[in-house]
Amino acid sequence: MKITKLLMILVLLIGFSFAEGDGIEDLYTQGIEALEMSEWDSAESLFKSALQLKADFAPAMVQLAKISVRNGDMNQTKDFLRQAIEAEPENQDYRGEYDKLNEINKFMSQGARELDAGEYENAFNSYSQVYEKYPYMTEAIYSLGVVKMRENDFDKAVEYFSKALAVNENHEKTQKALKSVAGNMFNEGNNLYRRRDYNTAADYYKKVVAIDDSFYQAYYQLGQVEKRLKNISGAIEAYAKAVEIQPNFHQGWYGLGLAKKSNGNNQGALNAFQNVIDINPSYAKAYCAMGDIYYKINKLDKAKSSCQQAIQVDGSYATPYITLSTINIDRKEYEQALTNLDLALALDRKNSKAWLKNAQVQNILGNCAEAKLAVRKSLDISNKSGEAWVELGIAEYCNGSGNKTAALNALEKARGDRLWKSFAEHEIDKIRNPHRYQD
Repeated sequence: MKITKLLMILVLLIGFSFAEGDGIEDLYTQGIEALEMSEWDSAESLFKSALQLKADFAPAMVQLAKISVRNGDMNQTKDFLRQAIEAEPENQDYRGEYDKLNEINKFMSQGARELDAGEYENAFNSYSQVYEKYPYMTEAIYSLGVVKMRENDFDKAVEYFSKALAVNENHEKTQKALKSVAGNMFNEGNNLYRRRDYNTAADYYKKVVAIDDSFYQAYYQLGQVEKRLKNISGAIEAYAKAVEIQPNFHQGWYGLGLAKKSNGNNQGALNAFQNVIDINPSYAKAYCAMGDIYYKINKLDKAKSSCQQAIQVDGSYATPYITLSTINIDRKEYEQALTNLDLALALDRKNSKAWLKNAQVQNILGNCAEAKLAVRKSLDISNKSGEAWVELGIAEYCNGSGNKTAALNALEKARGDRLWKSFAEHEIDKIRNPHRYQD
């Protein structure tokens, strides 16, 4: 009876031993397969499960050491390798891994010292030694990216940071470094934008959003560039992306409104400007832009109301007074137009458009001297406007009582502006052939 019981216990122990062995090998094999598919978290869990079945299972310890290298935890790497050596002291491969680890630590420490000293080429070489031996060591790949970032080689830095995240997508230092690179690229793009190198600036902004798709400011700046390059559809797309990411970004909505306005989409522009006002009710420029659209589509009361709202929220802004003066001119309210223009010029003496409107009203009223004075002020600020040269020509001619030669000279300059060419030629014909225009 006792022998039978002993045999049964022995059979159970042997069975358990085989089951335990089969379970460990199974877990280990699955862990290796997970590593081959870069499923690092699953592999780590499987190897740790193997160690729960057998605490001194050295192969699992070695694989966990490699995973720790990938995670940048060198102390844990050492611990796993030390335990593996203690479990199988005769295994020279484990000792070789341990020695290699010490060499890696030496290169990593050396690279850090060289990086701090500004010896970037040496630091890159030190980190490269590690990368060659452990291509899955996130910290080494990240460090290579840091060197390139310090050298302002942003494209290479992004390349290494991307490789690091491909190995370990949760590596926080790499994630932060990529955002830092994106910020540096954004600043460089802004510098280029200020220098009017718009094409290169656009390249930088595109790189920024390729790194960080949530960088709405870069989309906005890309919209600004596209607008400068006369690519209105590209500008609309960029502004729309900016406000999609950050719906409360009122500057983005304003840019989108201006771009849609330029594209002839008045209703889309009005909707965008309304969003600006909903977000920031004190943004006078949005009211002015709405007033301009309402004026163009001949909704003069709405245009006037929008301009008055702009003045209410920002009394220091000249533009709404100019639009109001334009409405006054259409309604033949000339004295009120001059009052609004005086208010605009009191706020901004260098507003060429206000001086030009003043000249237009003075010409209508027959005040030729005042018109000449106003239009010359406008031309002193900006001499590119064909409309200004037309008003100067009209003022100089002064219905036939002025200087005919000076009038023709001004109108000839107006002909250089294709928008005002036909109007200027009409005024020239009136001066040269006055009999045609006699009642």
